[in-house]
Amino acid sequence: MSEMQRWVKVNNFETLMRLGVYPKEQINAQRVIIDVTLEVNINIHHDKIKNVLSYEEIIIIINKISKKNHKFLAETVAEDIAQECLKLETAISVHVSLKKPDIISGKTEVGVEVLLKK
Repeated sequence: MSEMQRWVKVNNFETLMRLGVYPKEQINAQRVIIDVTLEVNINIHHDKIKNVLSYEEIIIIINKISKKNHKFLAETVAEDIAQECLKLETAISVHVSLKKPDIISGKTEVGVEVLLKK
């Protein structure tokens, strides 16, 4: 049997949050785009949702963390999301990307990426 790996992904999740060091970022919510790729243990799922990690669990984590009080650093938010995702039962590793698309004019996006392993 071939070796298999599995990832559960949430891409381009857009939310509004107060994030940043500048005064305007502390008062007004801004658009933030989050991608999460969660590597999970392989199991026999029998085509049943109860036997796999649902992407909905990742969305709940992103929503919970992004709705908290103001954070100064994107690194803090990405790390908080990664740490919570790794608490999920079948998680092996997680990659989180956070982008702030409206900070610099034009099509420039700024942000951070975090990779965390158990």
